Amino acid sequence: MIHYRSEIASYKNKLKALEAELKKETLRNQYLQKKLHHIQTDNIEQYEKKIADLENQLLSYEVALEEEKTQFSELKKNLYLQKEQQHSQPIIKLQSFFNYSFFFPETNEDDLLIFGNFMIDNIGTEPLHEPMICIRIKPIHAGKLSGKISTKQVKMEENFLLSEHSSTEWTFVHENWRESIKNNGEYWLKPLHHSTLAPCKVLQFHNFEIRARKTDDENALVVEGYVYCKELPKGIPSLNNIIVNW
Repeated sequence: MIHYRSEIASYKNKLKALEAELKKETLRNQYLQKKLHHIQTDNIEQYEKKIADLENQLLSYEVALEEEKTQFSELKKNLYLQKEQQHSQPIIKLQSFFNYSFFFPETNEDDLLIFGNFMIDNIGTEPLHEPMICIRIKPIHAGKLSGKISTKQVKMEENFLLSEHSSTEWTFVHENWRESIKNNGEYWLKPLHHSTLAPCKVLQFHNFEIRARKTDDENALVVEGYVYCKELPKGIPSLNNIIVNW
């Protein structure tokens, strides 16, 4: 597209130059013809030859101008078609981020509390199917996550589109979710009643809580977020992480 725009700008300049030159040569031709009308000397043949040359030159400018206009029209057409193709192509894209706040402990015996929401926004043009999230806490035993999570696996017989005001409950993706938390510090979750995230809609794991307590061998607590779906199986990391420096 940048190439086409550059070419169009170049052709615009060429067209302006040719139009100016054409106007100049037309005026010169008219001037010489008028002068020839008033001259009755032996130089008539010389002026006639010069006028013929100018007329040929004028014709060549007209042909060049016509060709440049044709090329300019083709470039505009190609640019328009390229834009149409870009707009018609499906876009599969999402973004996610944490929205959170801290409640710092008053003593070393108290827990640090993190309250927040994990937001998933479908910013593409296509629906996203089977969304799931992974929230990872590092170090593994530095904190525990809780929230509106059901341990029941519900079999959905149909796909529900996420509405703007629906209340979303989550459940664990894997049956051995306890081992995943214990060994990797990872919480794999999926919405319990929503299997499709429509374009321009937001899915959220809201009102989660993380309890953490500082230990001697830990300098920082890091909470990472990832989003997966059928269309993006490799996952997309969140725009931000939660980081607590002890």
